[in-house]
Amino acid sequence: MGCRDTAALNDLELMLLDETADPKALPLSLLKDITNDFSNDRQIGRGGFALVYQGVLESGTVAVKRLSDMCMDEKKFHGEVQCLMKARHKNIVRFLGYCADTQGNMLSYNGKLVMADVRQRLLCFEYMSKGSLRDYISDESCGLEWRKRYQIIIGICQGLNYLHENRIVHLDLKPENVLLDDNMVPKITDFGLSRYFEERQTSQSITSNISGTLGYIAPELYDGEKITIQSDIYSLGIIIIEILTGRKGCPDVEVYLRDGVKGWENH
Repeated sequence: MGCRDTAALNDLELMLLDETADPKALPLSLLKDITNDFSNDRQIGRGGFALVYQGVLESGTVAVKRLSDMCMDEKKFHGEVQCLMKARHKNIVRFLGYCADTQGNMLSYNGKLVMADVRQRLLCFEYMSKGSLRDYISDESCGLEWRKRYQIIIGICQGLNYLHENRIVHLDLKPENVLLDDNMVPKITDFGLSRYFEERQTSQSITSNISGTLGYIAPELYDGEKITIQSDIYSLGIIIIEILTGRKGCPDVEVYLRDGVKGWENH
Protein backbone atom coordinates (compact mmCIF):
# COMPACT_ATOMS: atom_id res chain seq x y z
CA MET A 1 0.00 0.00 0.00
CA GLY A 2 1.41 3.38 -1.03
CA CYS A 3 1.87 6.42 1.18
CA ARG A 4 -1.32 8.03 -0.16
CA ASP A 5 -3.39 4.94 0.55
CA THR A 6 -1.88 4.54 4.01
CA ALA A 7 -2.75 8.14 4.88
CA ALA A 8 -6.29 7.71 3.54
CA LEU A 9 -6.70 4.46 5.46
CA ASN A 10 -5.60 6.16 8.66
CA ASP A 11 -8.09 8.97 8.02
CA LEU A 12 -10.89 6.45 7.47
CA GLU A 13 -9.98 4.54 10.63
CA LEU A 14 -10.06 7.79 12.61
CA MET A 15 -13.43 8.76 11.11
CA LEU A 16 -14.97 5.59 12.53
CA LEU A 17 -13.84 6.70 15.97
CA ASP A 18 -14.67 10.40 15.60
CA GLU A 19 -18.26 11.13 14.56
CA THR A 20 -17.47 14.83 14.10
CA ALA A 21 -14.90 14.15 11.35
CA ASP A 22 -15.74 15.45 7.88
CA PRO A 23 -16.12 13.12 4.86
CA LYS A 24 -13.06 12.91 2.61
CA ALA A 25 -12.06 11.98 -0.92
CA LEU A 26 -10.85 8.37 -0.90
CA PRO A 27 -8.57 6.69 -3.46
CA LEU A 28 -9.99 3.82 -5.52
CA SER A 29 -7.06 1.59 -4.57
CA LEU A 30 -7.97 1.90 -0.88
CA LEU A 31 -11.62 0.99 -1.47
CA LYS A 32 -10.49 -2.00 -3.54
CA ASP A 33 -8.19 -3.10 -0.74
CA ILE A 34 -10.76 -3.00 2.07
CA THR A 35 -13.40 -4.81 -0.04
CA ASN A 36 -10.98 -7.48 -1.29
CA ASP A 37 -11.20 -6.00 -4.81
CA PHE A 38 -15.01 -5.87 -4.65
CA SER A 39 -15.25 -9.63 -4.25
CA ASN A 40 -18.62 -11.38 -4.35
CA ASP A 41 -18.27 -12.64 -0.79
CA ARG A 42 -18.11 -9.02 0.41
CA GLN A 43 -21.29 -7.99 -1.43
CA ILE A 44 -24.02 -7.04 1.04
CA GLY A 45 -26.54 -5.21 -1.12
CA ARG A 46 -27.74 -4.71 -4.66
CA GLY A 47 -29.88 -2.04 -6.32
CA GLY A 48 -30.83 -1.01 -9.80
CA PHE A 49 -27.88 1.37 -10.08
CA ALA A 50 -25.26 0.12 -7.61
CA LEU A 51 -23.70 -2.72 -5.66
CA VAL A 52 -22.81 -2.37 -1.97
CA TYR A 53 -19.79 -4.07 -0.42
CA GLN A 54 -18.55 -4.59 3.11
CA GLY A 55 -15.25 -2.87 3.76
CA VAL A 56 -13.15 -4.26 6.60
CA LEU A 57 -10.86 -2.03 8.67
CA GLU A 58 -8.98 -2.62 11.90
CA SER A 59 -11.30 -0.35 13.87
CA GLY A 60 -14.57 -1.53 12.33
CA THR A 61 -16.60 -2.04 9.19
CA VAL A 62 -17.85 0.31 6.48
CA ALA A 63 -20.20 0.01 3.51
CA VAL A 64 -18.90 0.88 0.04
CA LYS A 65 -21.46 1.71 -2.65
CA ARG A 66 -20.14 1.19 -6.18
CA LEU A 67 -22.26 2.90 -8.83
CA SER A 68 -22.91 1.15 -12.12
CA ASP A 69 -20.95 2.64 -15.02
CA MET A 70 -23.81 1.82 -17.41
CA CYS A 71 -26.32 3.92 -15.45
CA MET A 72 -23.98 6.61 -14.18
CA ASP A 73 -25.10 10.21 -14.41
CA GLU A 74 -22.31 12.60 -13.43
CA LYS A 75 -24.74 15.35 -12.48
CA LYS A 76 -26.71 13.01 -10.21
CA PHE A 77 -23.51 11.77 -8.60
CA HIS A 78 -22.42 15.32 -7.82
CA GLY A 79 -25.91 16.07 -6.49
CA GLU A 80 -25.85 13.01 -4.24
CA VAL A 81 -22.45 13.91 -2.80
CA GLN A 82 -23.65 17.49 -2.24
CA CYS A 83 -26.69 16.28 -0.28
CA LEU A 84 -24.63 13.77 1.71
CA MET A 85 -22.06 16.39 2.67
CA LYS A 86 -24.85 18.53 4.13
CA ALA A 87 -26.79 15.74 5.88
CA ARG A 88 -25.43 14.99 9.35
CA HIS A 89 -27.98 13.67 11.82
CA LYS A 90 -28.46 10.66 14.09
CA ASN A 91 -31.23 9.39 11.77
CA ILE A 92 -29.23 9.81 8.54
CA VAL A 93 -26.68 7.14 7.57
CA ARG A 94 -23.27 8.70 8.18
CA PHE A 95 -21.34 9.57 5.03
CA LEU A 96 -17.60 8.90 5.29
CA GLY A 97 -16.20 9.66 1.86
CA TYR A 98 -16.37 9.44 -1.91
CA CYS A 99 -14.26 8.42 -4.89
CA ALA A 100 -14.45 9.90 -8.39
CA ASP A 101 -11.80 8.07 -10.40
CA THR A 102 -11.38 8.22 -14.20
CA GLN A 103 -8.63 6.36 -16.02
CA GLY A 104 -7.85 5.90 -19.71
CA ASN A 105 -7.75 2.24 -20.79
CA MET A 106 -7.01 0.72 -24.19
CA LEU A 107 -10.05 -1.25 -25.34
CA SER A 108 -10.92 -3.15 -28.50
CA TYR A 109 -13.63 -1.50 -30.61
CA ASN A 110 -14.57 -2.71 -34.12
CA GLY A 111 -11.29 -4.53 -34.38
CA LYS A 112 -9.24 -1.51 -33.33
CA LEU A 113 -7.64 -0.50 -30.07
CA VAL A 114 -9.02 2.79 -28.79
CA MET A 115 -8.41 4.80 -25.65
CA ALA A 116 -11.55 4.96 -23.50
CA ASP A 117 -12.23 6.64 -20.17
CA VAL A 118 -13.24 4.15 -17.47
CA ARG A 119 -15.10 5.90 -14.66
CA GLN A 120 -15.42 4.65 -11.11
CA ARG A 121 -17.82 6.45 -8.77
CA LEU A 122 -18.07 5.18 -5.20
CA LEU A 123 -19.48 6.29 -1.86
CA CYS A 124 -18.45 5.13 1.62
CA PHE A 125 -20.80 4.96 4.63
CA GLU A 126 -21.03 3.65 8.15
CA TYR A 127 -22.02 -0.02 8.22
CA MET A 128 -25.59 -0.75 9.38
CA SER A 129 -25.63 -4.22 10.90
CA LYS A 130 -29.40 -4.82 11.03
CA GLY A 131 -30.07 -4.26 7.35
CA SER A 132 -33.07 -2.40 5.93
CA LEU A 133 -36.49 -1.73 7.40
CA ARG A 134 -38.00 -3.86 4.60
CA ASP A 135 -36.68 -6.99 6.37
CA TYR A 136 -38.78 -6.17 9.47
CA ILE A 137 -42.12 -5.30 7.92
CA SER A 138 -44.23 -8.38 8.48
CA ASP A 139 -47.51 -9.31 10.14
CA GLU A 140 -47.97 -9.08 13.92
CA SER A 141 -47.06 -12.71 14.55
CA CYS A 142 -43.38 -12.16 13.67
CA GLY A 143 -42.97 -8.40 13.34
CA LEU A 144 -41.54 -5.77 15.65
CA GLU A 145 -43.23 -5.08 18.96
CA TRP A 146 -45.32 -1.92 19.03
CA ARG A 147 -43.03 0.29 21.08
CA LYS A 148 -40.14 -0.46 18.73
CA ARG A 149 -42.33 0.36 15.72
CA TYR A 150 -43.23 3.68 17.32
CA GLN A 151 -39.55 4.48 17.96
CA ILE A 152 -38.67 3.66 14.36
CA ILE A 153 -41.46 5.90 13.05
CA ILE A 154 -40.28 8.77 15.27
CA GLY A 155 -36.69 8.30 14.10
CA ILE A 156 -37.64 8.38 10.41
CA CYS A 157 -39.73 11.52 11.00
CA GLN A 158 -36.85 13.24 12.79
CA GLY A 159 -34.41 12.36 10.01
CA LEU A 160 -36.79 13.57 7.31
CA ASN A 161 -37.55 16.77 9.22
CA TYR A 162 -33.80 17.45 9.45
CA LEU A 163 -33.44 17.00 5.68
CA HIS A 164 -36.32 19.36 4.98
CA GLU A 165 -34.99 21.97 7.42
CA ASN A 166 -31.75 21.84 5.41
CA ARG A 167 -33.65 22.16 2.10
CA ILE A 168 -33.03 18.57 0.96
CA VAL A 169 -35.86 16.57 -0.62
CA HIS A 170 -35.16 12.82 -0.62
CA LEU A 171 -37.57 11.72 -3.41
CA ASP A 172 -37.03 7.97 -2.91
CA LEU A 173 -38.11 7.33 0.66
CA LYS A 174 -39.09 3.66 1.12
CA PRO A 175 -38.36 0.83 3.61
CA GLU A 176 -35.35 -0.34 1.59
CA ASN A 177 -33.80 3.12 2.07
CA VAL A 178 -34.19 3.10 5.84
CA LEU A 179 -31.38 1.15 7.51
CA LEU A 180 -31.16 0.00 11.14
CA ASP A 181 -28.13 -0.01 13.44
CA ASP A 182 -27.27 -2.37 16.32
CA ASN A 183 -29.89 -0.67 18.52
CA MET A 184 -32.54 -0.66 15.78
CA VAL A 185 -32.20 3.10 15.34
CA PRO A 186 -33.49 3.99 11.84
CA LYS A 187 -31.27 5.95 9.47
CA ILE A 188 -32.28 7.27 6.05
CA THR A 189 -29.98 6.42 3.14
CA ASP A 190 -29.67 6.56 -0.68
CA PHE A 191 -29.70 10.17 -1.88
CA GLY A 192 -29.23 9.32 -5.55
CA LEU A 193 -32.48 11.05 -6.55
CA SER A 194 -32.42 13.79 -3.93
CA ARG A 195 -32.57 17.51 -4.68
CA TYR A 196 -31.02 20.37 -2.73
CA PHE A 197 -32.92 23.67 -2.69
CA GLU A 198 -30.84 26.80 -2.81
CA GLU A 199 -31.54 29.43 -0.15
CA ARG A 200 -34.88 31.19 -0.70
CA GLN A 201 -35.87 28.53 -3.25
CA THR A 202 -39.18 26.84 -2.36
CA SER A 203 -39.68 24.46 -5.29
CA GLN A 204 -38.00 22.91 -8.32
CA SER A 205 -39.30 21.92 -11.74
CA ILE A 206 -39.28 18.17 -12.32
CA THR A 207 -37.73 16.44 -15.30
CA SER A 208 -39.78 14.61 -17.89
CA ASN A 209 -38.48 11.25 -16.66
CA ILE A 210 -39.86 10.69 -13.17
CA SER A 211 -37.73 8.36 -11.09
CA GLY A 212 -38.49 6.98 -7.65
CA THR A 213 -40.33 3.82 -6.68
CA LEU A 214 -43.90 3.04 -7.66
CA GLY A 215 -46.18 2.96 -4.65
CA TYR A 216 -44.06 5.45 -2.72
CA ILE A 217 -43.59 8.41 -5.06
CA ALA A 218 -46.06 11.28 -4.50
CA PRO A 219 -48.91 11.15 -7.08
CA GLU A 220 -48.76 14.88 -7.79
CA LEU A 221 -45.31 14.45 -9.35
CA TYR A 222 -46.91 12.40 -12.12
CA ASP A 223 -49.13 15.39 -12.89
CA GLY A 224 -46.15 17.63 -13.59
CA GLU A 225 -46.29 19.61 -10.36
CA LYS A 226 -43.07 21.04 -8.96
CA ILE A 227 -41.03 19.32 -6.31
CA THR A 228 -41.41 20.76 -2.80
CA ILE A 229 -40.42 19.47 0.61
CA GLN A 230 -43.95 18.04 0.80
CA SER A 231 -43.06 15.58 -1.97
CA ASP A 232 -41.62 13.20 0.66
CA ILE A 233 -44.65 13.28 2.98
CA TYR A 234 -46.71 10.87 0.86
CA SER A 235 -43.82 8.36 0.96
CA LEU A 236 -43.54 8.79 4.72
CA GLY A 237 -47.26 8.09 5.14
CA ILE A 238 -47.02 4.83 3.17
CA ILE A 239 -44.04 3.70 5.26
CA ILE A 240 -45.89 4.45 8.52
CA ILE A 241 -48.91 2.44 7.35
CA GLU A 242 -46.65 -0.48 6.39
CA ILE A 243 -44.89 -0.41 9.77
CA LEU A 244 -48.22 -0.38 11.62
CA THR A 245 -49.98 -3.05 9.55
CA GLY A 246 -47.07 -5.26 8.59
CA ARG A 247 -48.25 -5.21 4.98
CA LYS A 248 -46.63 -3.75 1.89
CA GLY A 249 -48.56 -0.93 0.26
CA CYS A 250 -51.63 0.95 1.45
CA PRO A 251 -54.31 -1.54 2.64
CA ASP A 252 -58.04 -1.08 2.88
CA VAL A 253 -58.78 1.62 5.48
CA GLU A 254 -61.12 -0.62 7.48
CA VAL A 255 -58.49 -3.37 7.66
CA TYR A 256 -55.87 -0.83 8.72
CA LEU A 257 -58.06 0.58 11.51
CA ARG A 258 -59.14 -2.86 12.75
CA ASP A 259 -55.59 -4.22 12.93
CA GLY A 260 -54.27 -1.01 14.47
CA VAL A 261 -56.87 -1.02 17.24
CA LYS A 262 -56.27 -4.69 18.01
CA GLY A 263 -52.54 -4.12 18.20
CA TRP A 264 -52.80 -1.24 20.63
CA GLU A 265 -55.40 -3.04 22.79
CA ASN A 266 -52.81 -5.74 23.44
CA HIS A 267 -50.12 -3.30 24.61
